[in-house]
Amino acid sequence: MPINRASFLSASLAAMGTAAAANPALAAAPSGSAPGAGQTPQQLLDRLMAGNKRFVNSDFPTQNHVAEKREMLRDTQAPFAAILTCADSRVIPNFIFVQGLGDLFVTRVAGNYPDDLVTGSLEYAIEHLGSRVVMVLGHQNCGAIKAVYSASDEHQTLPPHLITIQRLIAPGIQGVVQSKGTIRAAIDANVRAAKEVLATTSPIIDSAVKSGKVLLVGAVYKLGTGEVALL
Repeated sequence: MPINRASFLSASLAAMGTAAAANPALAAAPSGSAPGAGQTPQQLLDRLMAGNKRFVNSDFPTQNHVAEKREMLRDTQAPFAAILTCADSRVIPNFIFVQGLGDLFVTRVAGNYPDDLVTGSLEYAIEHLGSRVVMVLGHQNCGAIKAVYSASDEHQTLPPHLITIQRLIAPGIQGVVQSKGTIRAAIDANVRAAKEVLATTSPIIDSAVKSGKVLLVGAVYKLGTGEVALL
């Protein structure tokens, strides 16, 4: 019986443990090796986007052997991609990209903009876990962006502790605000600004990107369709 996206999202995240194993194109690496072993960063990005295509099409794999996968990951992990995304409850990278336990290293914060803690977390994923793709993933109708846009447009400040988010996000979307651009344009601008700050303030990320070890990309998730569009 076909599974729609709504019913899939209601299932347990643990059930994604072997999602990749059910499809050769998304298959995990053999036990003891990293999921992205032997693949280039571009190939790993393609793996993410192929998973998203399956999500859009409600093409979900049979989920089994979760306990075995969980046991295999008990003492180690090697996520092939690190994703910075919003804390929004509708944006769940393992679902959106149809990836299983141990495949993605995810940092989530309202507005998907990196502070020092988030940047350090992504550096850890690269340096110690071997992640080869770093994605900044914004999303349609982001409440954090809407709030900062409105406050900036009206020359107001958000209340504590939300002002911390405003201080981080406002500079990157200021041009859109001043030109009376759309919220979608502000969301795109925020993703690009977040990507830029990761590339310019982190020597670890900058070096990994310039050497070709890591691919740094920005993208936006469309809530209505489930599609991820690369910027």
